[in-house]
Amino acid sequence: MQGPASSPIIYKNLLIIHIEGVDVQYIIALDKKNGKTVWKTERPSECWSKLPAIGRKAYITPIIVSVNGKDLLISNGSAACIAYDPETGKEVWRVVQGEDSTIAMPFSENEIVFVYMGFVTPKTGDQYSELLAIDPSGSGDVTNTKVIWRFISPILQLLTPLIRNGLIYTVDSKNNLFCIEAKTGKTVYTKRLPKKYNSSPIYAGGNIYLTSTDGETVVICEGRSLDIIARNMIKGEVFATLAILRNAKIIRTNSYLVKIEGNKKI
Repeated sequence: MQGPASSPIIYKNLLIIHIEGVDVQYIIALDKKNGKTVWKTERPSECWSKLPAIGRKAYITPIIVSVNGKDLLISNGSAACIAYDPETGKEVWRVVQGEDSTIAMPFSENEIVFVYMGFVTPKTGDQYSELLAIDPSGSGDVTNTKVIWRFISPILQLLTPLIRNGLIYTVDSKNNLFCIEAKTGKTVYTKRLPKKYNSSPIYAGGNIYLTSTDGETVVICEGRSLDIIARNMIKGEVFATLAILRNAKIIRTNSYLVKIEGNKKI
């Protein structure tokens, strides 16, 4: 139904690939020089075995974080966020929650891991997802012991939030822009946006850039109050995250690859 969307990452001499489909679910590390398998770890079936096939898929690109001087591979797969030893593929800890996977990558600052979990269906009320702040210093199942705070969100979170100087910037799947305090999970400010956002926010030169699916880039100042300083449009649909290359911005639309030099308007 849907192809893989997880990107590979490089760690030291390893090329690490997250493969989680309806048929197979594992993470594999290849020697980046010759392609030989260094380790391969199956995802724990007890986390997703009761889910429908589509719920077993995941689209997450893992990240590497350093905790007390030791590196961890953080991989938010179907129904569980799991930390692995990137050298061996051995599981270190897990947080179990959700009936499916989200697309947003994990992210981290000040040795805290932040991750969107799969959606939850309560006995009464609408389905929801949660953004979790996790203390990554634990071991084993840390679902009830190392989660620092939870921030309820609508399901189908696509973009990866941006974290900068203790503030998290994100747009949820109902077009709500949030600035969240990373330490506490409290909302600093929020604003309903008129457009839909699938690409992730990025930071450059003191500003934060958010590009909507219809090609509008909104530029806001970093900080605890909302200050929208620019809005610019390009033709076409945009689902890819804007990239910064030296003094240029690069945007991929459904038809073109667009480069904007310096401070020129789009």
